[in-house]
Amino acid sequence: MYQCKIRQDEAIILIGVTPPSSEYFGFTYYLSSVNYEFGDVSGGYSGGHLLLQPPEDNRTHIQASIEDPINASNINVTSDGSYYDSFDKDFVMLASGDAFMFDFLTDKMITMGIPSNIFNYQNFPREVIKFGLEREADTIGALLRTAFFHDPDDRDAYMRDLPISLLRITPKIERAAYTPIPRHPRKSRSVGAVDQSYLRTALMDLVRSVKRKLPGTNALESRSLPIDADPDICIDTRTKCFFENTDAAYFGNLPGHFFSEDGHFVVVGVNHAEAGYARYSSVTLYDAASFISVASVTNTDMMKGSADRFLPDHPLKDQLYAISFRRNCTGYEYCTNIPENRLGKLQAMIFMSRAYLDPNGTKGSDPSIMLPFRVLFGEDISFIPSMWKSGASGAYKRLRSVLFPDDELIDTNTYGWPMP
Repeated sequence: MYQCKIRQDEAIILIGVTPPSSEYFGFTYYLSSVNYEFGDVSGGYSGGHLLLQPPEDNRTHIQASIEDPINASNINVTSDGSYYDSFDKDFVMLASGDAFMFDFLTDKMITMGIPSNIFNYQNFPREVIKFGLEREADTIGALLRTAFFHDPDDRDAYMRDLPISLLRITPKIERAAYTPIPRHPRKSRSVGAVDQSYLRTALMDLVRSVKRKLPGTNALESRSLPIDADPDICIDTRTKCFFENTDAAYFGNLPGHFFSEDGHFVVVGVNHAEAGYARYSSVTLYDAASFISVASVTNTDMMKGSADRFLPDHPLKDQLYAISFRRNCTGYEYCTNIPENRLGKLQAMIFMSRAYLDPNGTKGSDPSIMLPFRVLFGEDISFIPSMWKSGASGAYKRLRSVLFPDDELIDTNTYGWPMP
């Protein structure tokens, strides 16, 4: 990641080679941080609490993308126009807040023999960025993301000697007048796409089958919700956006239960890549306090085939998954080990899923047309004290009533699923 403050008449040029063949790459500029002002908001995606005391660095960390990413579906390179022909290709990426610099530098590079069809542009709008080099100026950042290289040797060679150069172009004398660049509207997601309602019944069947076969007590379920990571709202409300990416659709789940030694979770959902809504899809378990990844599964490894043992004859089983998260996966298939040194027994956690890049578009699929994943919690019967086994009375019901006070109610959510 590259971060800096910048004058409006400056420019940043990236020149190099796109990653070797893989499932995804994307390049994004972010409004990283701004000078703290009283009333700024901390917390997630256009929500949270007021920062009544200034942060230690006196900065409000916005972390919101300034524009939609440049990725393999929309980058200008010499290719046949197909997605996978955008990899391992020469590119130039020019970013500035001054249209004069775009024109001036483009002309200069073309005279140097760089072909015009590999030029890409990212804008720094004056409405978004407070330009300057002084302490109060905004900080911008840049991220290059890649995922799932098709050849490990190509990946290692690319990362070992990254074939990308970053140039910062500064006029010797600061220009007195600028040609400002307007804030560009975001492109829409999933225009005219079919929603995932056709998978609703199959997903419900899978959840019921998992519950019947889930070892332990009655399965407790927590609800997943789409994370509305709107970078424009984060920028305008000075709210943290956690380096979101409009190439992805996000869902989150706070399971409402610690990961006890004898407990286990089963994450059930749609394999968005197999269903045709993403180039790749993943589910990751995080330590909620540090937001550090503890474990992750993707459509390239454990998701595929994981629903077969619950719905062996279902025609849509390949578009679904059911993955276990356990302290000890010995004897369990499609299971991810969670060592205690990665996540303690009393640490809060969050599951998050990502679906990257609609195969039929240039952004992530619209979360509103997708079915959220579901998280089931159970405990192994052989380890549960006898007072918990009774179920009808005792500690387990009291605990359940505290964690899920509306457990007996039917949630009339969008998909009509009963959820605690």
